[in-house]
Parts: sequence; C-alpha cells; structure tokens
Amino acid sequence: MSLLSRRTFVQGVAGSALLAGSTRWSTARAAVPGTVLCGTDFELTIGALAVNYTGRPRVATAVNGQLPGPVLRWREGDTVTLRVTNRLPVRSSIHWHGILLPAAMDGVPGLSFPGIDPGQSYVYRFPVQQSGTYWYHAHSGFQEQTGLYGPIVIEPRAAARQRADRDYTVLLADWSDSDPDHLFATLKRQSDYYNRGERTVGDFLAEVHARGWSGAVSEWGGWGRCLRGHVYVPHEWHDARG
Repeated sequence: MSLLSRRTFVQGVAGSALLAGSTRWSTARAAVPGTVLCGTDFELTIGALAVNYTGRPRVATAVNGQLPGPVLRWREGDTVTLRVTNRLPVRSSIHWHGILLPAAMDGVPGLSFPGIDPGQSYVYRFPVQQSGTYWYHAHSGFQEQTGLYGPIVIEPRAAARQRADRDYTVLLADWSDSDPDHLFATLKRQSDYYNRGERTVGDFLAEVHARGWSGAVSEWGGWGRCLRGHVYVPHEWHDARG
C-alpha cells in the first residue's frame, strides 16, 4: 500500500468540509462535505441513518441526517439557542464539549438533566463566552460511537488579524461495524483483545539476537507489566458507562 503524499492529503481536505474516520479501525476516509449552520438559532434532529462504510450495511446515529453532524458556527458574545429533537426510540442527549455554560445546559443525563425522551425536544440556550474550535457529541449510551458528534467553530468577538479566503474543519473519528456495547464489554474482559500487533516468538528471538538474552527478557518483562491488568477505554466511553 502506497503512502499518502502531502499533496494528496491537502487536495483531499480541500475537497471536503469534513474528514471523518474510518471504514475499519485503521482506515480513514473523507466524508461527504458537511452542512455548515451559522447564526444564533439552530434546529437539530437526532435520528437513525443507514450507512455502508465497509461493504456491510449498518445503522448509525446522525444529526440532521448526516455523519458527522453539521458544523455549528457561533460568535463569541452571542446567545445561541439550539432546539434538539430526538427521533430515536431511546433517550438521547447532546453535550457541548469544552463549552462554558450553565449546568442545566451541559447535556449530561443524570447530572444536568434527564435526557431527551423519544419524540421529545429540548432547548439549549446559553451565552457564548469563548472562541476556538470544539465539538459536540451524545452523552447517552454509546450513541457517540455510532456517529452522534460534530464540530463547533466559534469566531472571536474581535476580527482575526489574518483573514483567509476559506477555511476547513477537519474531524477525525473511529468507526467499527461491531456493536460498541460488545466492543466495550470485550475490552473490559481482555484489554489487548483487539491488539493485532502483539509480539511473537520470532520477534523475541530477533530481540535476543540484537540485545542479548538479559536485554530481551528485561524489555519484554516491561511490556508485560505495562499491559497486564490494564484496560484502555476512550474517556468518553467511561463517561457513557461510568
């Protein structure tokens, strides 16, 4: 497989508003250019979306019928109102990651509000007190892992010193055809289950040849102590299940 050149990468980014991760665990793919929503009033709908990234049809969780969700562009100093409607058969939510806001607007079920029931809407309204690039995502179950996320771009109150003709939002994420509940349970039972790059006996013998027996044993023992009994789960997965 040939390496992606810098020119090809730049051309790919220039051709789309969003880059979303992946068909499988390690393959990135450019998504269809996403919608950009600007202003102070927003209508967002959470619902199911049929997708096929790997040749196998699956059902994702989308915002306004797209994955990733639309880019939300705000301006520092404005007050934004976001009406979020849940079309899923289960409770849902949106958390505004890294945004300074009142607790009731944070979007974390069980902490700031109960969540958005099926067929219901919730109105988020808060002043924008910062600028920069952030993101939003679900805080209900593993809906984020199935696609409920999107970028936020907040323009500073004062005009930027350097203006560009056009900018692009790059959002990277993982996609797996497997049920995220199953993935999470598997990682809890065996943290290295999905590690396809584990060392083999041949690797150990090569290490012995290069570093000697004691050096190889010390190196491998260190790896064993690091990996044994540890489960790595992305931080938002911890938030989803506690």
